[in-house]
Amino acid sequence: MLAVRLHAAGEPLRVEERPLPSPAGTQVRVAVAGCGMCRTDLHIARGEMTRVELPLTLGHEIAGWVDAIGPDAVAPLRRAGLAAGDAVAVFGGWGCGACNDCGGGEEQRCATGRSPGFQEDGGYAEAVLVPHPRHLVPLGGLDPVHAAPLADAGATPFRAVRRAGPWLRPGARCVVVGLGALGQFLVQYLRRAGADHVVGVDPDLRRHARSAGLGIDLAVTDLEPAPIRDALGGDADVVFDVVGTDQTIERAGKLVRADGLLMLLGEGGGHARFGFNAPLESWITTTAWASIADLRAVVSLARDGAVAWAVEPTPLAQAPQALDRLARGDVDGRIVLVPGGTA
Repeated sequence: MLAVRLHAAGEPLRVEERPLPSPAGTQVRVAVAGCGMCRTDLHIARGEMTRVELPLTLGHEIAGWVDAIGPDAVAPLRRAGLAAGDAVAVFGGWGCGACNDCGGGEEQRCATGRSPGFQEDGGYAEAVLVPHPRHLVPLGGLDPVHAAPLADAGATPFRAVRRAGPWLRPGARCVVVGLGALGQFLVQYLRRAGADHVVGVDPDLRRHARSAGLGIDLAVTDLEPAPIRDALGGDADVVFDVVGTDQTIERAGKLVRADGLLMLLGEGGGHARFGFNAPLESWITTTAWASIADLRAVVSLARDGAVAWAVEPTPLAQAPQALDRLARGDVDGRIVLVPGGTA
């Protein structure tokens, strides 16, 4: 099968022929329909991420079809209501299944967990092995190429908004820093949560136009505080930083009201300097990926047509060039790598 692999940090991606993996035990092989290209993949390729094991097939936003089943996966697959040929999204938080986080449905937080595109071969390939049927979410009638970004770009901001619920009271004022794929989902979830004012920040004017159609009140090109405060009518109840550099974290934190929240989603390598120089009694937290329950909820919203997102199907063999485009910021929605063609 065709696969796109990273052999060492800083090296170009390699398009290679690899053996088609055979599932054993509880494993399920998923024939990949599409794999979203996330900015985290760029950080991995540059050597900026920890807990990555190389060489590796990249890709963690995966959707496709149940293709082959290990001998111990037959019963749990049936209990999940799935069968060979069914379209699925792949939940990437592959926990141990035995710790407190896994038992509480938070496998993505498992201290010994492994994930596709990080420690295990991921979805930049024609097929991927998933360790257990519990990591598969049925897509129903959704096109798996279009649905691939739901596994991260859709699910991560859903979790962030859910966790920010106590701050999203009627009349809530919010800022979204970064209006790429995650930011565009965020805007929609905030509107569903009842946020009254939503201001977005992104230097790319194309993203301003797309976000305007998703419910944003105002989009600006930088984190200059005066126009943002004017648009909000004051400081923000919540700022969602989808970029996560030192600069965005520092400037975003200054927009938060006393007892407000800075929610960090972006893995841009930045760090917060947090102390009494910050707004009084304000909060800062991170959201890292999502639970499988979050992914199921997002798939349900997508089935109902309650969220919209843009994808750009791109042949898998063009992954190296697509990653270069991502590095240049030349992407509006989400590039989805498609084995065998453009879908």
